[in-house]
Amino acid sequence: MSTSSSSYRPEIDGMRAIAVSAVILYHLKIQTSEGTFLPGGFLGVDLFFVLSGFLISGIMLDEFSRTGGISVKQFYLRRARRILPALLLVMLASLPVAWFLLLPSELDRFSLSLVAALGFVSNGFWFFELSEYGAQSGLLQPFLHTWSLAIEEQFYLLFPPFLILLLPRVKMRPLLWILVAMTIAGFAVAAITTVLHPAFSFYTPTSRAWEMLAGAVLAVLVREIGPATRWRISRVIPAVSLVVLIGAFVTQDLVSMQHPGLGTVPVILATCGLIWCAERNEPVTRLLSLSPLVWVGKLSYSLYLWHFPIFAFGRIMSIDKPTPTEMIAWTALTFALSAIGYYLVERPFRFQVPWRPFALSAAAALVPVAAITIFSVTTDGSQSGRTQALAKLYGPAESDNATLAAASWQLLNKRFPDEEIGAWNALRPSESGSKELWFESAGSANVLIIGDSLSKDVYNALTLNAERFPNYEFARFNLHRSSLDEDLSLLRDTPNFEAADVIMVAPNYYREFRTALQTILEAVNHDGKTVLVLGNTAKFDAGGPRPLFDWFLMKTQETSALTELNALATQYEDRRAQDQNSAIREIAEAAGATYLSRRRLVCPDEASCTLVTKTGRKTMYDDLHWTLEGAALFGQRAASAGWLREIEARAIND
Repeated sequence: MSTSSSSYRPEIDGMRAIAVSAVILYHLKIQTSEGTFLPGGFLGVDLFFVLSGFLISGIMLDEFSRTGGISVKQFYLRRARRILPALLLVMLASLPVAWFLLLPSELDRFSLSLVAALGFVSNGFWFFELSEYGAQSGLLQPFLHTWSLAIEEQFYLLFPPFLILLLPRVKMRPLLWILVAMTIAGFAVAAITTVLHPAFSFYTPTSRAWEMLAGAVLAVLVREIGPATRWRISRVIPAVSLVVLIGAFVTQDLVSMQHPGLGTVPVILATCGLIWCAERNEPVTRLLSLSPLVWVGKLSYSLYLWHFPIFAFGRIMSIDKPTPTEMIAWTALTFALSAIGYYLVERPFRFQVPWRPFALSAAAALVPVAAITIFSVTTDGSQSGRTQALAKLYGPAESDNATLAAASWQLLNKRFPDEEIGAWNALRPSESGSKELWFESAGSANVLIIGDSLSKDVYNALTLNAERFPNYEFARFNLHRSSLDEDLSLLRDTPNFEAADVIMVAPNYYREFRTALQTILEAVNHDGKTVLVLGNTAKFDAGGPRPLFDWFLMKTQETSALTELNALATQYEDRRAQDQNSAIREIAEAAGATYLSRRRLVCPDEASCTLVTKTGRKTMYDDLHWTLEGAALFGQRAASAGWLREIEARAIND
């Protein structure tokens, strides 16, 4: 086996096959009795990063060895041939599907994600998009997976110039130690960043660079130490490495491990072990060199590009959770389109098409991408195929829940037009809530509503029914469980807290609700203020990606069937949330606070819960948040139930 890493090595394609298969199975989210099948399959991306660093560094080192230099221009032209044809093909195929399947807000996000992918900044784009409160599931974002392409290309903006500057000045052995030092430093950065901010670390290139640098270290090592020597000192490493990789895919999960960081080290070392110790007659190398694995490996880039949009669009089309049959169909379509794209587009444009036709073809492919982007950002999306198809079915109801969610923040934004509050900053206290005095009438009782986004819904409900609460004024302060102590400390210093007569505690209650509620009550239950504690609102689960209203309408395909939804809704209510209310009441009463039933506003009796108004509109835009129409209705019910009348004399029971 040649010491040149640019010589074809079939086992590398076999490793690619393992990596892409792990990623595909991970994204299928196959349910098992213990969770999902292959919960660590996302680590296949890290395997790709090491392979990329090894192969591309090897190509540059070979070029320097042959010519005494590295052409930056040719490097980036090769990258363009490698990346763009297959990527643009998947984009073009996705455009008509997106037009017919996505709602206006989804189409807007989709088109911007295409621009981000083409600019190789989609890691930053998706970090901010998915960090927003109430963000749609990442599994429904067709181009979310391009974050990894962005990280690779960002790394390769800096690494080739670095080698160009370094190689004429140092020999291989000093270069090796420089790369080792950079790898260790990169790992330290990743480990620290992951502890401080896991989501940011996942998407930032500074937390992934060490993985590609590890591949670069290997590219130097294979030139310094021949294959015979490597094989004599490391006979068992390939088998151990393969076991470690498969074990990580089977046992690891993203939530519990430190990734990228300490938890990623075994996968990186195992990948390096397979590359380092490969030998033509070694059993693992022969296994990875089998024709089926090599074929999948050659398709791996196309498979990676195609699988996620196919899976995302498939989930969007599915009314319920995906069935095994649907998953098999998605996977088969992924392989079929990948093979077609590989043989008809990816290979010819990479190796055969001259530069001028290549550039013209790429420019032509960008036209429809630009067109749909311009359309989505300059219009309200009402002409999209999906909107037109749903208009008759939904009638007066809004089909795009993101539109309803944005509208639910508008009462707050109208009150303080200089500050925009929405999903992007919903997890922290607003400037107006922290510094402005909202109460204006000297003769009114001042009610300060505190909690997360659900407190916004209660504020809307009471404000929209202000005439039913003539002796009260309302303000709102955001508390979030992730920064509860900090937010409570800030709350105590706000003008609204000082002026409030009544503190209304109205959060969403999570698993740690007991400790959180007790902490809140200890902070606010003094200074002679009346404290009201709201129980859980009714929460619903249709079992799929859609809220119950949308799921039911899609299932029945009959607008008239909505008259039955309120009576059926109790069957889909989350009983865990309902069961929490007795404990919430006990904690409230033990602290001397008054308990109010929020659930009774949504479910006024045991036979029905109101998910659709008499005029056919939604009362919720997801499983628990209230639309403005819902808030107006539930506020009426709060007034009828006697909220804020004789609040110290009695509690309104669940």
